[in-house]
This record gives sequence, structure tokens and C-alpha cells, in this order.
Amino acid sequence: MTVRTKFGPRRRSSPTSSCSWGGAMASEKDSGSGGRAGRSLASIRLLSSMPADALGQVENACRWRSYRAGETIIERGETAQDVYFLISGNARVLNLAVSGRFVAYALLGPGDFFGELAAIDGQPRSATVAAESPSRVAILPAHEFRRLATSNQDVALSLLRRLTDIIRTCDDRIFDLSSLGAKQRIYFELLRLAEPDPSGSGDWVIFPLPTQTALAASADTTRQTVARTIGRLSEGGLVIRKSKALHIHDRKRLESLILQVKGEI
Repeated sequence: MTVRTKFGPRRRSSPTSSCSWGGAMASEKDSGSGGRAGRSLASIRLLSSMPADALGQVENACRWRSYRAGETIIERGETAQDVYFLISGNARVLNLAVSGRFVAYALLGPGDFFGELAAIDGQPRSATVAAESPSRVAILPAHEFRRLATSNQDVALSLLRRLTDIIRTCDDRIFDLSSLGAKQRIYFELLRLAEPDPSGSGDWVIFPLPTQTALAASADTTRQTVARTIGRLSEGGLVIRKSKALHIHDRKRLESLILQVKGEI
């Protein structure tokens, strides 16, 4: 089996909160931030090619809302088709497994957007998105999003790249879940999150280290399995916990563990 080890730099995010994923839908309330600074889409990568006047028109078409950590922004199966631009904060893309456990697909940060699939095909939401930290979003009606995508070539191309990335990510996810055991998926998630230690120690560092619950959701396993697996890695001297960071001393060794025989613990 070939292990995919091309892990790109991850986006910095705030520490994972102990959110109760899938909780009641948040009551949408405007945070009251006034002026252009509080209602700007300049940070949204999908719209980065747009001139200021055109971007302003999109901003004027949006509703602006804030969510508390742990609140559901959109929910799988709902029929609303608006597109959300994440201005600040972090959000998790989640789905409910047959076991009743939430599986995390992705962590979104400022500059990202979501909800575009329903806006394009008119079908119910395919996943739940919940705020992981206090978040502010701009909400663009589906018909405005479709008009934008069909009238602006650069936005359309960026959208196609985004959809291509979703397909590739889903392919990778299917591979992980079908060919790797729980321990191997946890190893893989740790490798994906790790970055070279900026101090030059030679270690790879995960900072801030997500909670065990968040890691379990990303690896489609249980919090207890994450705790046991990281504990055994620590006992073997492969990783060490330092405050809010996890240091990986031997990245190649951790990669080799993914190749071992598949099996749950």
C-alpha cells in the first residue's frame, strides 16, 4: 500500500473548543459591527480577483451574521441554498456516521466559503457546518451566487478548482476509511496537522493541538482510541506533549507505522 505523505501547510486556527456538534441551530443575530471594515469580503479567496466596485455590490447583497462556538450554521438535509463566506473564526464540516458519531471532513477558516453545492444543484445540504470558535459570516442568496459565478470568469474558474479539490479530498477520505485501521488514521491525521518546528529542533509540531474529541472526529474513531494511541506513541518516545503543542520526534517512523497491518484497537 502506498502512503500519501504530501501534507501541505495547514491553516492556523484557534484551539479546538469543546463544542457539542450538531446542537440546535443558532439564532442568527447580527453582531452589530458597523462600517465597511465589519462588512468586507476582501479576505474571501474566491472573490479576490474582483474589482472593488463589483465586490461592493456582492457585499451589499449579503446578510451578515455571527455565531457562538458550538452553534450549527447549516445542517445536513436542510433545504436552504444560501452560500456562506467565513469572515472570522473557524468552522467544522461534519457528517453523522451510522454509529451516531460525528465525522469531521474539514476545518474552515477566515477566507473560506461553504454551502455552494446546494446553491448550484438545488439539492438539500450534504453536510453540517458548525462554528468551532466565535464566527462571523456573510450570507449570499443562491440566485446572487449563481449570477456571480456565471458572469465572472475568474470566479467561475476558482469555483471549479474548489469543486475539483472537494472531489480529490473525498477520494482520499474514501481511501483512508477503506484501507486504514483506526490507529493508522490517527497517525495520518497527526502527520497532516504537523509542521516543521520553527525553532529548528528537527521536530514536527502540532500547535495548537486539537482536542481528543476533534481528532477522533477527523479520524472517524473514538476519543478513547485517540487517547490510547497518542499515549502509546508518547510511551515509545515518538511524540511528546508540551503545553498546547505535540512534538513529533521521528516523522519517518510515524509514517512507517501507517504501513503496518490494518486493525482497530
